[in-house]
Amino acid sequence: MCKKNGSEWSGDFNYPDTKGLLNLNDRFFSFERFKEKRWCYMGIIHPDIIFGCAVVHLGYISSAFAFGFDRQRQKMMNHSLVFPPLGQVRYDRNPENGICSYKSLRGRLILTHDKKHDKRSIDVSFSLPGKSLTADIEIIEPDGSISPMHFLMPMGNSRPAFTTKTAGLKARGKIIVNKKIFDLTSENTFAVFDWTNGFYPRQTFWNWACGAGFADDGTQIGLNFSSGVYENGLLENTVWINGTPIKQGEIIFTYDTKNPEHPWQIKSKDNLINLRFKPEGIRKANDNLGIIKSKFIQPCGSFEGSIKTCDNLCFHLSCVGGVVEEHFAKW
Repeated sequence: MCKKNGSEWSGDFNYPDTKGLLNLNDRFFSFERFKEKRWCYMGIIHPDIIFGCAVVHLGYISSAFAFGFDRQRQKMMNHSLVFPPLGQVRYDRNPENGICSYKSLRGRLILTHDKKHDKRSIDVSFSLPGKSLTADIEIIEPDGSISPMHFLMPMGNSRPAFTTKTAGLKARGKIIVNKKIFDLTSENTFAVFDWTNGFYPRQTFWNWACGAGFADDGTQIGLNFSSGVYENGLLENTVWINGTPIKQGEIIFTYDTKNPEHPWQIKSKDNLINLRFKPEGIRKANDNLGIIKSKFIQPCGSFEGSIKTCDNLCFHLSCVGGVVEEHFAKW
């Protein structure tokens, strides 16, 4: 494990949970429980489908979503729920060992992490008339393994936030969207992982991009970029090249927020990252529940362009799948 100033490192998590890292008082009647924010997102990238799901726990309210975008038919299937955390949601505070799940009469979403037994899986089942989405997926290490990046971020509210990112995992299994079956094999299916626990400002706005696939020369590429959240501290921006994470500098997102179906430009200030994202389909939501608001657009599609390294390597991308996002949250 390699740490830098105790705030970012790659490799194993090596803590029992995030309570000590966040100085968290998690007693049932602690006010901190209502300020703490937790989410676990897992995404699947396949030539025929882009899939994503997440469990979100804000202490006083929770949510879960799962979507599948059929890239051939250009059709989006989306299930999204917001509910009080009254026994329906579970979120263990360890990104390597534990469960993040939602279960109710409406359906289930179970994300399992078991590093000890080398097991990580996605189990999803949601169904409404004419709107069914199920997934049974095993997440596996690519050949040569892959190293996650961990970040303990200083936030403007004097409280920290912790996040783990991995882009370029492999996956196998099955996704079924309204009886259409997508068989996933590890040869052409990638996965991305975002696990976060911390204290964020009451109002937050960010852009995010993640993706994984093959560069034109066959190199396995993963990427995770964000803007708007961590600029006062560490940056989570990372590129994985054949499983090895390489930290990146500040990223600039340029796009037409009124026409998000148009291409997005994603570049780094040091010019090492020069990508164009081409949307194929879009998820949108504008929820106002009084105590919380969430407005986001999340196009699914593909990245093209170039990624350079400080030692003068250059990787050209023609069609690396993924998502980009604009999100405002009052939470």
